[in-house]
Amino acid sequence: MYNIYHIPGKKIGVTRNLNKRVTEQQGYAPEEYEVLFTSDDIEIISAKEIELQKSYGYKVDRQTYKNLIKSNKMKINATEQTSTFPYPVNKLKGNLSDHIGAKWSTEFGTFEITAKTIPWIMQNCKTSMYNDKRSYIYNKAFYEAFYNTDHNPDVRSD
Repeated sequence: MYNIYHIPGKKIGVTRNLNKRVTEQQGYAPEEYEVLFTSDDIEIISAKEIELQKSYGYKVDRQTYKNLIKSNKMKINATEQTSTFPYPVNKLKGNLSDHIGAKWSTEFGTFEITAKTIPWIMQNCKTSMYNDKRSYIYNKAFYEAFYNTDHNPDVRSD
């Protein structure tokens, strides 16, 4: 779900995670901002954000939220054994939450970041031995946990 938030006198923006984006990153307490509009449709939310920025007299974003998100897609490097995320373990959970719906391909098929896969990824991720600003998971283990219906009757599905 996308949220259009308003920090009175400052700005109107969009996020999928109000606590992380507005409270933690920008430093505003929940009583210092309001949610103006919510939708699960990125097209509608992108147009509404621009409309509200104009109507409130704020600076209008040069790039729509939809296009910004497309340009900020998480680049996951998949090899035969692992899927590597471009974040250290201590920053991975928030970035996974910001990229719900991101998909990548492995020899086991197409994987996706969902609300159900994030806890597993966090529990099973490791710091890369080549770059401590990256983390990874093993593809086969992820496949077995979420996609292999032949060997795992309890496969978690969305």
